[in-house]
Amino acid sequence: MAIRGNLLEIIVLFLSTHLPFVASASATLTSCLSSANLQPISSSSANYTADSLAFNRRLSYKPTDIVFPTNNQDVASAINCASQAGVKVAARSGGHSYAANGVGGEDGSLVIDLKNLNSVQVTASNQTAVFGTGIHLGDLALALFNGGEQAMAHGTCPYIGTGGHLGCGSFGLPSRLWGLALDAVIEAQVVLANGSIVTASSTENQDVFFAIRGAAPSFGVITSFTVKTQSAPASNVFFNYVFSPLNVTAAIETFLAYQNFGANNALRTLGMNVVLGNGDFEMSGVFYGPISNFTAVIQPLLDAVPQQPKSQSVKTYNWLGILQQLAGSDGSLNTSTKADVSDTFYAKSLMVDEDAPLTKTALQSFFQLFVDLWGGSSSAVNAVPSNETAFSHRSTLYTFQFYASSSNSAPPYPSDGISFVDGMVSSITSNMSGTDFGMYSCYVDPQLSAAEAQKVYYGNATITRLQNIKSQVDPTNLFSFPQAIETVLVPESSTKSAARRGAAPSAAQLGVVSALLTFMLETVHHSW
Repeated sequence: MAIRGNLLEIIVLFLSTHLPFVASASATLTSCLSSANLQPISSSSANYTADSLAFNRRLSYKPTDIVFPTNNQDVASAINCASQAGVKVAARSGGHSYAANGVGGEDGSLVIDLKNLNSVQVTASNQTAVFGTGIHLGDLALALFNGGEQAMAHGTCPYIGTGGHLGCGSFGLPSRLWGLALDAVIEAQVVLANGSIVTASSTENQDVFFAIRGAAPSFGVITSFTVKTQSAPASNVFFNYVFSPLNVTAAIETFLAYQNFGANNALRTLGMNVVLGNGDFEMSGVFYGPISNFTAVIQPLLDAVPQQPKSQSVKTYNWLGILQQLAGSDGSLNTSTKADVSDTFYAKSLMVDEDAPLTKTALQSFFQLFVDLWGGSSSAVNAVPSNETAFSHRSTLYTFQFYASSSNSAPPYPSDGISFVDGMVSSITSNMSGTDFGMYSCYVDPQLSAAEAQKVYYGNATITRLQNIKSQVDPTNLFSFPQAIETVLVPESSTKSAARRGAAPSAAQLGVVSALLTFMLETVHHSW
């Protein structure tokens, strides 16, 4: 019984040494940020509610503070303040994270909003550009084109922030031609957990360079990218074919025709996707080339589809015109012309490997999806080795996005909405047992555990490498959110240092407390 008493005293002492700092972390952080002239938005600020809203209104979190730095040093100062207070850090670029990770993905983060880091410098003569990670895709596209008719692959929504987009994957319709946007990155300026501002490239801080191209939010705050640009194609053919299958068999055969075409016949100058919903089967995309060549490119697909389209449209645009067409209802590429809009939704993804295409059986029980063609024999996405970047799914043929919004895009979200989307996914996976599907981390699914998410987003080999890098550059898991890459073990010196400076324990340190308690109580039990 003496052993039991001593151990319980140790437990009480350990907890009393660490946990009270949680209550003072917010005040410590706000004071530090104010002293650094960062003008923090805290819970008592008039703008706090508006500034802490997530794009996905299904989710709502409360940051400890929000700051809007104007340069690298401001970012470093904010990170140092968070480290001293023991508060986790989340970077927000455009704020479109499906899991609201831009506001922390849970309560209690310092949000570093990068919207003021929005400068762009284009050097058309050597086809490079440097831009701040707070700029939106639409504004970047305009700047690239106006700076010498340059372009790069990226997504279609003008309001998506470049920092988050390039940091997770950054697929776009030109990606089969030019690769992912992250493949265009030559170097990046990154602020690490210790407040240092480093250049990450193929020759400097190579491990950080690897990690930020696919898993950036777990490793630091990227303040700028230097990228390789492309000459904007003069002719861009937008096509749209709508089919109305009369039965499930016809729908399956139509999709299988798309799958086979993508794997074997689609030229790299062709970007396309398929949308299924409301009984229609819609194929659309862009051919990056002259319209005189388009018919020969698309005809093998149309010949393989077991029906004629009920409607079709083929139009040619210049580069900015095709970007505006793809932006749809978002309209202008200049995001200052109107405010962004929100949604209330849940989404999942599946990445189908070139070596494991979907079977007829797997296609029989779902009916609403969005499918981007990624791979095929000529795709630039899959020409990159799987171990070159943290984005490792380089053998993907196409990627599903399963997406369901509330009826008016506003809360509340239907109670059966999550199970509805999960059911669509399981209708495929349950009929392809033994197949390891990847998932696209830009379509982040907050319902997954950290272990589940990391496995499907990165794969085991990449996870191991990322954890090792994390232990070197962020040993206390300062950059933390529910699915973040975390260091395998928090060094003892880091834990003691946090305690000495009066910091609240990080998520990893609390994990150490939990593990210690479990071990001690088990020891007490076995000592009886």
